[in-house]
Amino acid sequence: MTFGNSPKYHGKFYLEDPSGTVQLDMSKFHNGLYTESCFVLAEGWYEDSVFHVNGFGFPPTEPSSGTRAYYGNANFFGGPSTTSVKASAKLKQLEVENEDAMFVIVSDVWLDSVEVMEKLNIMFSGYAAVPPTCFIFCGNFSSAPYGKTQIKSLFVCLVFFFCTCSSRFVFVPGPEDPGPGAILPRPPLSDHVTEEFRQRVPFSVFTTNPCRIQYCSQEIVIIREDLVNKMCRNCVRLPSSNLDIPNHFVKTILSQGHLTPLPLYVSPVFWAYDYALRVYPVPDVIIFADKYDPFSITNTNCLCINPGSFLRSGFTFKVYYPSSRTVEDRWDLQYCNKQHNRMKQTAF
Repeated sequence: MTFGNSPKYHGKFYLEDPSGTVQLDMSKFHNGLYTESCFVLAEGWYEDSVFHVNGFGFPPTEPSSGTRAYYGNANFFGGPSTTSVKASAKLKQLEVENEDAMFVIVSDVWLDSVEVMEKLNIMFSGYAAVPPTCFIFCGNFSSAPYGKTQIKSLFVCLVFFFCTCSSRFVFVPGPEDPGPGAILPRPPLSDHVTEEFRQRVPFSVFTTNPCRIQYCSQEIVIIREDLVNKMCRNCVRLPSSNLDIPNHFVKTILSQGHLTPLPLYVSPVFWAYDYALRVYPVPDVIIFADKYDPFSITNTNCLCINPGSFLRSGFTFKVYYPSSRTVEDRWDLQYCNKQHNRMKQTAF
């Protein structure tokens, strides 16, 4: 059953389905951020037209291996193949053997910030000798909302850094980048903005938000949205310790099987494309590019990564190694600085 707040009786919560509603008296919550419209399991007793709940929790998360035991090799993730990439032994072997593969993940890449551009220069210089497999850059791409013309000029300035690098570049738009407002999923940045950049940097991909990447046998989902704060503001009961919020957040997303388990008035969804927000079966990696503090949490064999805001977190970012399925939890620019200085000394 779903969980919601009745507009008729303000402050009272109900379980509801098409057959009717039942008022709740809630006393004990299990882990998670409980917002309206969530699917929940409630245990207790019914008396005087009120359901007294002594155990309130989410449906158990089903591992991907358990789902595929029932559905076989059907491709739920998307892409041209009807068979899941996890069924390929060759792809799995390539994934394990390519130990040098890595994904650099950066969020809030403010191209209008001098500090950010300086740090990006250091980053690319540091990785020049061993380019990553892919750079994943998430918006917002400016510190304040701008129109298409201003964003276009910022990307033109970025060409200088990228044109000599052999890595692939994935750009995921943020909530304040030019687009259709707050609704999800968001389309890519318009061709008018990115055309010149794509011509000069052929390995660049401007994608939707959220987007999906298949790397060998791994399924990776990326979303750029400030979900943690939204869910904390709209939850019924905030966890007592802020240190546990990332764990509560990840558990909620995976248990609900959806990237935005929020009421539509809080997080509007383009209904025809709601399937793009679903995370069932559970993918291997979910990247939550959120301005909340960085975290890396594994739940139900799914690695959940938040790189944090690049400038606000002291220019930290995440590096994911698909061969070992590990992530650098606190990777900063110190390594890139060393590589950058070493290259300068070599040049002289």
